[in-house]
Amino acid sequence: MPEQEKYYSTREAVELTGLPKDTLRFYEKIGILQPVARDSNHYRKYSQDDIDWILLVKYLRGIGIETTAFIGGQHTSYRERCEYLEQYQVRVQNEIKELQRINDLLSDKIALLRTYW
Repeated sequence: MPEQEKYYSTREAVELTGLPKDTLRFYEKIGILQPVARDSNHYRKYSQDDIDWILLVKYLRGIGIETTAFIGGQHTSYRERCEYLEQYQVRVQNEIKELQRINDLLSDKIALLRTYW
């Protein structure tokens, strides 16, 4: 017998994602999150796939990816998601290299300034 999928209430989704319920509703409204299932009382019930997608969006937003980049993305295949993530992984790696270059310049400048004490 197949295992029944677990669903989460809005309160549980807020706890699991760390995002306010207004953000979850906004993501649904603009199409970042596919229409969320409803229970018999018309309360939203988030699937594990919904939660996983919301977390991915949250993390990628954290590195500056525009919200609009995710519209309709939940409907993509896992292959397409992987390709999308690979593109952003390259972006993150480039940003890390640039931050390391800046850090090295700062270290050099600090070392030079310390010679004047």
